Amino acid sequence: MNFTLLSSAPEKTLALGRRLGRLLRGDEVVLVRGELGAGKTVFIKGLAAALDIPVGEVVSPSYVLMNLYSGKFDLYHFDLYRLGLMPAEVENPVDEYIGAGVLAVEWAQYLAPDYFALPNTVDVSIEAEENRRRITMSTKLPYISLK
Repeated sequence: MNFTLLSSAPEKTLALGRRLGRLLRGDEVVLVRGELGAGKTVFIKGLAAALDIPVGEVVSPSYVLMNLYSGKFDLYHFDLYRLGLMPAEVENPVDEYIGAGVLAVEWAQYLAPDYFALPNTVDVSIEAEENRRRITMSTKLPYISLK
């Protein structure tokens, strides 16, 4: 299923993340792509809020690679910005957490294409336009619908 939604303010981006978060069952991999300042962390804050994690606790793990938050489900929040494109021979740090809870990965464009083919993946792309964001989500999970 594919959805494209528009956001004109950070609060709306947060609300879209919350809408997705309410639908999660606890083992999904949410891959969030977008350029610097697009709203990736804001979206993940909304996702966390839906999992009963205080929004104020959620910060981008740029310098530590991953933050773990406990809520309705454990949320493993990755930020791959500092790693950039990883050579195939380098083990990806995301691998060991798949299936442990909800994974939210910022800068997912740095992952190999295989990750986007995982059966429990939700692909979120955030494009910054003038005064709004175009948020496109795609997934094969039948229980995810934001219409």
